[in-house]
Amino acid sequence: MRQPTGGRDPYATAVSNAVELEAARRSYLTAGRYVAARDVVRPEVLASWERSRWHDVDPDRITARFLGHTHAAPSVVACANDVFDAFVKANEDGACSLALLDTGGVVRARCDGDGALAHLLDAVLLVPGYDFAERAVGTTAASIALHEQAGAAISGPEHYHSQLTCLSDAAAPVIDPNGHDLCGVVTVISHHGAETPLQLALARMLAEQIADRIAGEPQRRSQIILEQFDHRDHEGTWVVATDGNFVTSNAAARQLDATDLRALNDLVLASLMLQDFATKHLDLPANGCAEVTTEPIWMSGELIGCLLTGRKAGSRPSPELPEGIRRQGSHVAPLTRRDYAKDVRGSDRAQQEHAKARIRANRELLTPFLRARHEVVASIGQGRNHLLIGEPGVGKRTLVLNQFRQSFPLGRVITVDCATMAGEAPTRLDDLTNGLSADLGDRPHLLLLRGINGLTPVGARRLDEALRPLVALPTPPLVVGSVDIAAVDATRPYGLLLRHFHEITRVPPLRYRLDEVGDIANSVLRKLAARRSLRLSLQVVRVLESYAWPGNISELEDVLRYVVAHKPVGEIQPPDLPQLCFQGRARKMSMLEAAQCDAIIQALYESRGNRYKAAEMLGIARSSLYRKIDAFGISYIA
Repeated sequence: MRQPTGGRDPYATAVSNAVELEAARRSYLTAGRYVAARDVVRPEVLASWERSRWHDVDPDRITARFLGHTHAAPSVVACANDVFDAFVKANEDGACSLALLDTGGVVRARCDGDGALAHLLDAVLLVPGYDFAERAVGTTAASIALHEQAGAAISGPEHYHSQLTCLSDAAAPVIDPNGHDLCGVVTVISHHGAETPLQLALARMLAEQIADRIAGEPQRRSQIILEQFDHRDHEGTWVVATDGNFVTSNAAARQLDATDLRALNDLVLASLMLQDFATKHLDLPANGCAEVTTEPIWMSGELIGCLLTGRKAGSRPSPELPEGIRRQGSHVAPLTRRDYAKDVRGSDRAQQEHAKARIRANRELLTPFLRARHEVVASIGQGRNHLLIGEPGVGKRTLVLNQFRQSFPLGRVITVDCATMAGEAPTRLDDLTNGLSADLGDRPHLLLLRGINGLTPVGARRLDEALRPLVALPTPPLVVGSVDIAAVDATRPYGLLLRHFHEITRVPPLRYRLDEVGDIANSVLRKLAARRSLRLSLQVVRVLESYAWPGNISELEDVLRYVVAHKPVGEIQPPDLPQLCFQGRARKMSMLEAAQCDAIIQALYESRGNRYKAAEMLGIARSSLYRKIDAFGISYIA
């Protein structure tokens, strides 16, 4: 349509600008410098072109790499998904796509309102998990917004990459309202030619909505947990909920003995940390057997808490039957035969509860390391100082570090070797105390004290003086000590430090964990030969399980280190092991081994030699039962 004299055709003007931009882009890519008029390309776009050329970006081929998804997605990703979904549902005819990029330029979320545009974005790898930064694809609105930390809009030929010139995008930064730091950018993408001046305004509005949702995220999490808590709060039911930092209990749970309530709190925290949700029986210190159920609490696909409900065993009310079933002679009455001798035979329920309690006791007897792991997880979750005792090399330090890293990936670990503290102990401890007092913040800290049984009386006193001020800090560090002996002796110098620890756990030696020797050996082998194709044969695993391991995991590491040094690749066979692994263990059984052996023999006698039933009575796997029978030399029981 021809415009009146003196006016300009907007369409012709847009085409002319696009042609000039494309000519400027091609000349820049060919000559390596900008030769057109200065007002054709904006300064921020030209600066981005220069950075893209410095990064050696291929302008004709997409080289975006898949970097993967984060295991623990930050709250900005969940909030962005919620905001994007709400916008697309409210604007179904919006021909645009929304994306969130993190501070590194990696796509973390995307929501599409146009199918054709979605296929186009898939083709250029603007997909969650892919690196779409300036170093990978050149100039985009998101890359300029990340560099300038301000809103930016890019149209068609202003993109450095030729496959992106068919797009127009606008980006706005998302500012964390808590720390006022940049936590990502929101990008609104459309076809080139379909952009509007409101595209940048829309990006800024969505960024503000995400920031507002981040600010209300803690209250939203607490609200969801409390809603689940109120929904399960019935008369006579214990209800305990946690988000990992705080524990909430109802009136029925608070009426329990203090030791019973603490056991419930430990269980709900351990279930959240280990993500172990099931219905199980729990032996309470004061009230005996109880039936408890742990359930996860989710928010936008993220695990935010755990809910525990329970009652004393045998006190669960029977469900009410419908009126039609309770009426005698009704056509909807139960068709099964009535058991008139049920009350005469005795209390089958009591026998079942006794059998379940016995299974739990046998499981704890035969798998002592599992109980130790649960206690450590609960202490880390509640911030209770813990003392671990056990023989040298049983993996006390590894157990604590793995569980602490799993609970707090960004936490800091400070290790102190108490055995090396001598004359310089006062200076080192003063520096440690001052450093912790100045460095502690919201970031969790773990103070790991190794070998405190090697402290001298002077060193124990100085360490006690250094630990006392840490309690008064706003966020005191978690203190975990290790004693390389099988039992605690309060008369030794380290007995002065026992008051700083709330829990004491004995970590069993490796000879009591023969079921896990194969998994531990494979884990150690992966660390020692990370880039080699080495694997353990089944025969080697059987040899390792039959050895006593007096040096525990440290000795196992030495054996595998010897194997790796002599066998570069391939499957490890028994001849590759050192001779010490084939030595018999003619030794006297310990009290724990004798108790385990007696429990297995009793279960085999009661099941008349049926190993399937015996394993079920003991609460362990059949393979574990077979290994223990071979280890203890138990004869066949018919």
